[in-house]
Amino acid sequence: MPSVGPSTSPKNLRISAGELAALLGGDLSGPADLPITGIAPIESGGPGDLTFVRAKSFARHWEASRCSAVLVTRGVELPPTPDRAVITVDDADTAFARVLAHIDPGTHTPPAGVHPSCVIDPGATVSPAASLGPNCVISAGAVIKDHAVLIARVFVGADTTIAEHATLHAGVVIGDRCTIGRRTVVHPNAVVGADGFGYIPPTDDRPAIKIPQIGSVEVGEDCEIGAGSTVDRAKLGATRIGDRVKIDNLVHIAHNCTIGDDSILCGRTTLGGSVTLGKRVMIGGAVTIADQASVGDHARIAGAAIVMDSVPAGETYAGIPAMPARTALANHGAMRTLAEFMRRVDKTLARLTPKDEPKDSQEPAKPPAEQHAERT
Repeated sequence: MPSVGPSTSPKNLRISAGELAALLGGDLSGPADLPITGIAPIESGGPGDLTFVRAKSFARHWEASRCSAVLVTRGVELPPTPDRAVITVDDADTAFARVLAHIDPGTHTPPAGVHPSCVIDPGATVSPAASLGPNCVISAGAVIKDHAVLIARVFVGADTTIAEHATLHAGVVIGDRCTIGRRTVVHPNAVVGADGFGYIPPTDDRPAIKIPQIGSVEVGEDCEIGAGSTVDRAKLGATRIGDRVKIDNLVHIAHNCTIGDDSILCGRTTLGGSVTLGKRVMIGGAVTIADQASVGDHARIAGAAIVMDSVPAGETYAGIPAMPARTALANHGAMRTLAEFMRRVDKTLARLTPKDEPKDSQEPAKPPAEQHAERT
């Protein structure tokens, strides 16, 4: 893509509408020589800014927008604006992401080498091409491979491997015997390899007994683990995160979970112990999945659902407890009218009940004296 200057500002974009359309393989309507110098939301952008419209529901904002150019998904009609550029593409989200990737200033990373404040065990192996920022701690037997980046205050446990081009942000903790795959990014204050939560419950004559968690965590390639998230080590074997898995902030993954390739977990999701997610599973925010439950390939779980059992492949589940989304939505709709429905039932019953009918059809109890007389 044409030049991005030395500034790290995301506004530093220099390209014409025609050049951008050609690079993205889009169809241009409007002036090809229109300069694009930045990117902005459709509501708040100004002259020179590029924005995007992914669907018809956003199209109404274009006429009032001050942005100079827009990427629009094919099939979405926009009001005509002859003095502005409309670039039609197959998917506006994907095209816009390509533009953002080219002007993203990225995160400041330390230069190759080891900062003087780092503490590295003599038994560790650190590539000269790796970058270790201030106050990192590398334990015995750990391996930091070529071009891995540890930004600052990163702890790497014993016998742990950080693969090529992985990036560990400030405050990350990677426990003993873990593996972080190539190009994986772990965001600030995430913990990979904490003890799994395993106890034998207490009884009257003894306290709870801790079950040692002697396994590991294996994180695949091209993953992201969000800030403040935790991935617990396995009791036995490994907790496994597949390739290209994207985990949002504040997600908890318990011991011995397995997450399939290309799955996405949104913030505050909690997976109980030994949960299995298939490939390309989509989990909404604040979802809870009970111990040992399984979710099939390509399944989707709506936000705030609680999954108590298995979810079949390809299905969409929602609700508490989670059930097929169509059923959950129907139940939710019925709940919204339940109070009115019950009032109508009460009124109908009142009309159908004769006014002189006794409320209690049972014969009243006789006084004790009468009962005694009957017995004698």
